[in-house]
Amino acid sequence: MSQFSSGAAVGRVLAGAWRSTPPNFAISYEELNQVCPLLLGSGGAALGWRRVRHSEFANSPGASRLREAYYSSAIWTALHEIDLAGIFTLLRSAGVEPILIKGWALARLYPETALRPPGDIDLCVAPQQQDLAESVTKSPEASEYCIDLVHEEVGQMDDQSFDLLYDRSQLVDLDGHQIRILGAEDHLRILCLHFLKHGGYRPLWLCDIAVALESRPADFNWSLCLSESRRRAHWVCCALGLAHQLLGARIEGTPVEATLTDQPSWLLPSVLKRWSNPYPVHLPLIMDQIASCWFRPMDLLKSLFDRWPSPLEATIRLRGSFNELPRLPYQVANCLCRAAKLLPQLQRLLRRPATPSS
Repeated sequence: MSQFSSGAAVGRVLAGAWRSTPPNFAISYEELNQVCPLLLGSGGAALGWRRVRHSEFANSPGASRLREAYYSSAIWTALHEIDLAGIFTLLRSAGVEPILIKGWALARLYPETALRPPGDIDLCVAPQQQDLAESVTKSPEASEYCIDLVHEEVGQMDDQSFDLLYDRSQLVDLDGHQIRILGAEDHLRILCLHFLKHGGYRPLWLCDIAVALESRPADFNWSLCLSESRRRAHWVCCALGLAHQLLGARIEGTPVEATLTDQPSWLLPSVLKRWSNPYPVHLPLIMDQIASCWFRPMDLLKSLFDRWPSPLEATIRLRGSFNELPRLPYQVANCLCRAAKLLPQLQRLLRRPATPSS
């Protein structure tokens, strides 16, 4: 199975899995067993099990692995909800009012919260409370929580201030605890920016976009969601268009329906290629790694090749337009920007005293 066909097969397995009544399961036995490792590696296994458990393949070896992942997700979700209530209580006791993004804020929209496996607790706080929030999260009382307070898609990629996001946020109940989440319009936009920022490599994140899109309230304000920036609005519409093309998300009656023809031809293949590899290398090279490969050129070239940005990732990182112009200049420029950040480390490496040979 080629990288593009395997990525498309992942989409067919996950299509509509977030709905109360998923569509009919249309994939072969061989495709299912080939796709299972991709689902397990990308966080989509629980959703995959929901699609396959009522099919003729429910007792296949691949399906059994998806079932195990679903049960594991159910356990971790219960523990995650306890942690979420705990960190909100801890931050509020210090005078910090956080907003939850992604995670449980999305899981609550699925038919079962276990269908959306938890990760870090992603919070955003007011800029003037950032230092205080970081000190709280680094305290012994918070040592058991995995918290992320830095989100480029909220502070740098978006054009909305924290005050505006806070004014439009809402409180929702979690077993008697009030959890503050983003408003529907802001959350959908942030989800799209997050998916694009990472090159679209996790199909679970596109399912998140689909479930947020299809569960939007009746008074959903599209002008607010798409923001005033035409470039950013086009990014968001392209992400929503991908949710429609790859997962069958419903876009009828939305502004996205009229923008599908504006989607660049490189976008869909870029995402499908990422979906064929659920374990991409995203961490930047550090000088110690380069030094260790200095006399092994092939290892160094492989490390650089593994970190070659996709057309989507490079375009977003450079805040480029989604058009039909070649992406190679963006990819090269993105690599040069990352290389420039390594220069200070290279200077320190060159100043190191030589290690005496034995």
